[in-house]
Amino acid sequence: MNYKYIAVIAIFLLSLVIASCGASTEIVGDWSDSNYKKGNIDKLLVLGIVNKDKPLLRRRVEDGLKNAFEKHGIEAIPSMDIMPYDETIDSTTFDKYFKDLNFDAVITVRVVGLEKDRNYKAGYAYVVPYNNYYGFYGYYYAAVSYANTSGYLSKSVTVVIENNLYDAKNKKLIWSGISETIDPDKASDVINSVGSALVDKLSSEGFIK
Repeated sequence: MNYKYIAVIAIFLLSLVIASCGASTEIVGDWSDSNYKKGNIDKLLVLGIVNKDKPLLRRRVEDGLKNAFEKHGIEAIPSMDIMPYDETIDSTTFDKYFKDLNFDAVITVRVVGLEKDRNYKAGYAYVVPYNNYYGFYGYYYAAVSYANTSGYLSKSVTVVIENNLYDAKNKKLIWSGISETIDPDKASDVINSVGSALVDKLSSEGFIK
């Protein structure tokens, strides 16, 4: 038996499996509001917090999350379907564009870190993001400012994303989690992988049916 030949074949097949798997995303820390009554989210507004000079990236982020939630039976509407991409959301614009659409919740995603050559696996207790003490609008303004000055995806990194879920009626944070996507090749790898991880997590936690 030619063991060397078998080993080469095994390595080749393993490389095909790894290549087909794509990026891998894990929710490594999360927080939830214990007072929130779960199971009532059927309709979501999807909001990608992205550099204002990258409207196509925001479009891809929001469309990717929409597809992930709709596969699970949740109606999800990208913010860019309703409002101009270069407008900043405040209470006035939210009421203008979204109030009559009767969303149950708003999901926001934003990149908070790109970590190269990481040699450890994160796992930690997650705390509520600072600006969420002021509700959706306080967080959104701070996040937009960060997004407009930060870089985005490059290869051979761990992409760290903050994912927040708000009650659409009172704009209060009801769930927040940090996700890590390992070594994606392109932005779509991150978007698709994060969307799938979010749906799985929110479903297992009882926020969506």
